Amino acid sequence: MTKEIKAIYFTFLFSIFSAITHNYLYFKLGKEEGVFFVLSALALISFVFAIINSVTKLITEQGPSDLWMIGFLGLTGLLGFVPGIGIIFFGFFGFFLFFFLKLGQSLNNIFKNISVVIALIAIIGALVINFYQIIVSNQDNAYYLFKFMQEEETLKEIDFPEIERVLFYWPSKTDPIRGKGFEEMTITTNQYDVLRNFFERAGFGLDFFDIESTTNAGVSGYIKENVWCVLKAGLYYEEGNPVAEDKMRCNIYCAQID
Repeated sequence: MTKEIKAIYFTFLFSIFSAITHNYLYFKLGKEEGVFFVLSALALISFVFAIINSVTKLITEQGPSDLWMIGFLGLTGLLGFVPGIGIIFFGFFGFFLFFFLKLGQSLNNIFKNISVVIALIAIIGALVINFYQIIVSNQDNAYYLFKFMQEEETLKEIDFPEIERVLFYWPSKTDPIRGKGFEEMTITTNQYDVLRNFFERAGFGLDFFDIESTTNAGVSGYIKENVWCVLKAGLYYEEGNPVAEDKMRCNIYCAQID
């Protein structure tokens, strides 16, 4: 196996390893981690570059002669049949076209080049779309709303924590909603009013408002198009009595409802 083919397989396997590790840490931590996300992106770019480099050498220098061996990566296309993985992986079946190169130099060069171009379009297209879908799923409208809140001038006095993945409930739904949120924030009563006004100014409609008597917490539900948000804040309690200081515990949950 030539070094070009080894480079293709190494970068492919490393990108898969990095992507799996990133998704596992994202699930366990409940928030985005950047190390393996960057590593998977760099490995994916290196993988595509290694294929383009090898194909260029095949066309211009008649090598590497064993480029057909990456045809075995076409088996990755079978992941498209696995529920929840993504039918975009069907594009990986394009690797099978590289097996045509095993027919040797007697094969018409035009046919070889056409086969390689089709394979590259299918493979690179599948990789790019799949990577884009991963980014979009992690950064939906709820994510961008929270990023906007962290940068909004009227909310600059509020100390927002990191964005986390959360489960929260909506009164009209029995099952929990998966979304993103700010948890265990400390705010003042005035900042609580500022947050409620923010949702109104941002075009959200108030769907419900409730006072939880056991915690003296206000719970508001807001909806704007397909983004549903819950704002919950309550007084600090110590030994059953509210803390005299002007501070509240606050959680904000949002989800993009399809």
